[in-house]
Amino acid sequence: MTTLSIQQAVFLISTLRQQLEREMQKFHSEYRTPIAVNSKTIVTEEKSRKVFDSLNKINLLKQDIVTLKTAIHLKNSETEIETGYTASAMLEELKLDRNIISNLQNYTEFGYGQERVKTVAGVGVVEEGIIEEERVNAYIEELEAAANVKSMKVDQFNSMTMIDVDLKTQ
Repeated sequence: MTTLSIQQAVFLISTLRQQLEREMQKFHSEYRTPIAVNSKTIVTEEKSRKVFDSLNKINLLKQDIVTLKTAIHLKNSETEIETGYTASAMLEELKLDRNIISNLQNYTEFGYGQERVKTVAGVGVVEEGIIEEERVNAYIEELEAAANVKSMKVDQFNSMTMIDVDLKTQ
């Protein structure tokens, strides 16, 4: 049994995913090779063993990723970060806040190739913008401040909250 902080578990999941990707890549590079010449196999026992070892490692890595993600999910679902907010609820709200911020910023910003003031033939000078743009920008700022507070709470929770997991590859 291994005890990790949620922060360590999240980092370990990333590492395990990289290992899984490297193991999978072997099937494209190392294991995808000529296997017979003139109907006679040229595959050695060592090469065959490597394939079986890779398949076994893929299975173990997959199990560990699922174990870690499940343990994190359970802890997040059961533990309150603050009154009335489980970690899962706060994470979901933070995700939504960041998405809303990103979308609203995209709608209110006029970047390269987007002009606020245009001359339209037969119409005149047309100014484009977002209705109540000042209020929308104020809302974005409020949401960013709230998201930063939530993010700090989640980071603190993740660094201090421990989970126990039984890992196969560690």
